[in-house]
Amino acid sequence: MTLLRENNRNSKGFFIKTYGCQMNLHDSNSIESSLLKKGFYKADSIKNADIIIFNTCSVRDNADHKIVSELGRFKKNHDNDKKIVLAGCFAKQIKLKNKKESGLSFDYCFGPDEITSISDILAGEMDEGLDKMDESADFITGAMSENGLVTVKIIEGCSNYCSYCIVPYVRGEEKSVPLNIIHDAVKKHVLNGDREILFLGQNVNSYISPDDDKKRFCYLLKLISKIEGLDKIRFLTSHPKDFNDELIELICSSDKISKDIHLPVQSGSDKILSAMNRGYTRRDYLKLVEKLKSGHTDISISSDIIVGFPGETDEDFKMTLSLMDEVKFDFIFGFKYSPRPFTKAFEIEDDVLISVKKERLERVFEKQKKIKNG
Repeated sequence: MTLLRENNRNSKGFFIKTYGCQMNLHDSNSIESSLLKKGFYKADSIKNADIIIFNTCSVRDNADHKIVSELGRFKKNHDNDKKIVLAGCFAKQIKLKNKKESGLSFDYCFGPDEITSISDILAGEMDEGLDKMDESADFITGAMSENGLVTVKIIEGCSNYCSYCIVPYVRGEEKSVPLNIIHDAVKKHVLNGDREILFLGQNVNSYISPDDDKKRFCYLLKLISKIEGLDKIRFLTSHPKDFNDELIELICSSDKISKDIHLPVQSGSDKILSAMNRGYTRRDYLKLVEKLKSGHTDISISSDIIVGFPGETDEDFKMTLSLMDEVKFDFIFGFKYSPRPFTKAFEIEDDVLISVKKERLERVFEKQKKIKNG
């Protein structure tokens, strides 16, 4: 909803451009909500906005390149009166490195752990740099409702430290939202007519309520399933090492819990999985898939695959292709490995040629196409 300038005490319009995953979309909605409450209004374009917020991604190097190019184009094509806010994972990376040395042009910089401060700082109520991560209601203010589906962040950050992944460094260690806050938010949206919930987190199945460590992800799913009027519960993303038998049984036995499971495997080679610090083997993953598929005929499994991780040989890659044949994923997201700062893999030589990475990624997509058409 676009608010009229004359009805707002701050009389400043903002425009948010979001890059990356659903977590970022959720965070952008939270930023928007807090700005509207402070009296800012939502502009219909960058041209008509006083404040431009780039909510950024940094999971791969091409995400970094996008925002650097965007900032360069913006500086060239727009007047200097507009305030530029860099937010999200790339912003946190810049802060960790030293933003003064980045060579980028912006006015404010907020990591994911600081987004609840954006509206106060822009309204002049706080000093930039003050961490104001709310542990309760504001943590999930950004719950988005669209066409009856509500997304709710239940856990922030990640503590797995996969060797290729920058997330723990830019989003921090895992921090779960209190159970009662999640329950109240879902119940409110159901009362307003929403019928489906999507729980978000880097690793939702490691959820532990901060007020009671016995109340974990399965407990949360069971509790939310009891809310009358709620038809479906979905969740993203799961880590294979935390996908236990209790969760499998619950998914397969509950009519309310979605049978669409996103289960990133990343590689089919035990050598590469170990180097990635994934915490499971190829055999572990295949056993997990077998349990899921044997538990319910409607189980649908999607996955992420990274090609060209340092040290990945042709034989390692063939093991990924053969795993695809065994699992028969319903959908995959494929990526070329790119070194990320702060990670363990960043210290390893990126020894797989970009041409080889490109060719392997093409073969992954070709394989998936044959599986779906077969």
